[in-house]
Amino acid sequence: MKRILIAFIAVALVATGCKKVEKTPEPAYVIMKWARAIQDLNYKNYARCEAYPKSEAVFRDMYRDYYLSDLMVTSVEDADEKDIRKDQDGNPFIHRSLSFEASSVKRATGKPYQVVRGDAVFIKFTEGTLAAQGWLMSNRTFVTINR
Repeated sequence: MKRILIAFIAVALVATGCKKVEKTPEPAYVIMKWARAIQDLNYKNYARCEAYPKSEAVFRDMYRDYYLSDLMVTSVEDADEKDIRKDQDGNPFIHRSLSFEASSVKRATGKPYQVVRGDAVFIKFTEGTLAAQGWLMSNRTFVTINR
């Protein structure tokens, strides 16, 4: 009887202690996917990485001459779950910053011509239909250094 009671308690603890933790890609993964989408000129994958994607025509125009290669994340800020902000449409989100370095490659030659250092802001909507998408890039800045 004692063994049955212990087994029942153990099963109850495991069942209540194991809750499903939502897994969303981290910003470092998202920026790598974004860079690959730019390299391949894959608008669909690009749009999945962006909180506010440009139109396909603008995307193709922006990245027609170059893409980023050898992207390396240099730092990722922790998200402050208590610092909830709202976007222009009133959607609440949390944010975090990421810094990176990469090479800018000319499409025509396939050769690197600049070093790029940049910062990107990632947001994660806390409610609504966009909440399930996880971390999305909302802004980025580049500083280029000619080789």
